[in-house]
Amino acid sequence: MDGILMNAITHLSARLIAVLAVALALAPVSCGIRVIDASSVLDDFRTEGFLDPDHFQVIVRGAPAPGARGLVARRESALIAAESKIPEAVADAVGTYRLECLLRRLEPADRPLVTNLEQVRAELWKEAAGYVRYGRRAFEYYNEDHSAVIVYRIYRGGLRASFESVGPKLALPEPHRATDTSPTKG
Repeated sequence: MDGILMNAITHLSARLIAVLAVALALAPVSCGIRVIDASSVLDDFRTEGFLDPDHFQVIVRGAPAPGARGLVARRESALIAAESKIPEAVADAVGTYRLECLLRRLEPADRPLVTNLEQVRAELWKEAAGYVRYGRRAFEYYNEDHSAVIVYRIYRGGLRASFESVGPKLALPEPHRATDTSPTKG
């Protein structure tokens, strides 16, 4: 009797070990862990657009005031000029991206036929201006000509999915209907 019990326990232990081994082997595949090299995202100050699904970057440039004299005055006026352009630059970059997403959903032949493009553009730019509140300055630097560059980074979880989700509807002209030229009876 002891031999049968020991055999059953051994058989059960072997099954349990096999099931655990398979489960552990499949765990990394099923978890789908995505590793992002954060240093490459955080150090990028040249890319305009998405750095990853949650970060959208806008490059804003400002020129020094024509009457500014001296290095400090030129750089200071350039930085003020760049700062004043942030809301417009964010609205333009985000609005352009969202409009391109909407247009990509259409057939290429239909894209030039959109009848409400200006209304859709205005609505997208108005919505896009609100994304300034999700951003911050990631970098600021000066070029050799004393112009200022502000790298403005918008962060929000699921930002790319939000931008590519449904937006205003693009209108296409009604298909041309042939008029019925057959004689009528009656």
